[in-house]
Amino acid sequence: MSSAKIVVITGASGGLGKALTELYLKKGDLVIATSRSESTLEAFARKLSHPEKLYIYPLDVGNNDAVRQFAAWVHVRFGKCDLLYNNAGTAVFESLVLMRLEELEETLLTNIAGVMYTTRAFLPMMLQENQGHIVNIASLAGQVATAKAAVYAASKAAVIRFSEGLRHELADTGIQVTCALPGPIDTPFLDRADKTGTYRSKVSSYLLSPEQTASLIYKAVQRKRPEVAMPFRLHALSFLYSLMPHKLKQLVAPLLNRK
Repeated sequence: MSSAKIVVITGASGGLGKALTELYLKKGDLVIATSRSESTLEAFARKLSHPEKLYIYPLDVGNNDAVRQFAAWVHVRFGKCDLLYNNAGTAVFESLVLMRLEELEETLLTNIAGVMYTTRAFLPMMLQENQGHIVNIASLAGQVATAKAAVYAASKAAVIRFSEGLRHELADTGIQVTCALPGPIDTPFLDRADKTGTYRSKVSSYLLSPEQTASLIYKAVQRKRPEVAMPFRLHALSFLYSLMPHKLKQLVAPLLNRK
């Protein structure tokens, strides 16, 4: 009997999602990769060495009806979902007062509602099998908010708390929940989020590669860890900052507000 897993990855056409897709394909698993851009997915699929194990599906995770239809298709086509990666996300690094309403709404819809819609759609088939693993991609920004990232940080903080609550709800089942908190990843995501074009250079010493991040998350999932944060140095600094009194936080704030 095949030990290959059925892995669903949202936001799979670039960056971390792409690296995760390639990693699981190399491990011999079957991957269902989604993205809002079908053409980008198709171009990505043509470059892979194991296309026979890859299924692509155009999906906007912020559309609940579309997410439900997708989950139903996965259930009918494959019978189950062993691993669900809620990876789709977006960001605009801008002060709240200058952020356009559509940018604000898209961030909340994709980063928060999209995670909840997708999880809710896939949970019934996991509960039916009494097994599965949900991996929510949050961010270290969800632990420490900075200027021009108030909305993004709030959305990722919501993912962290959602993961925690979901873990409690599923404690008596065979379903695992892992929340990943990466720092800045060296992908085009940063360039789209930062209109100034300077953020990447300011955080260059902390930048993770998509492949490195995917590998660390994969290992945490294999070990069924509830949470994984990276890089360690930035995670440690974030933790220390959270323990500081308010006046001390005010003194170090200029070091954080690099956007």
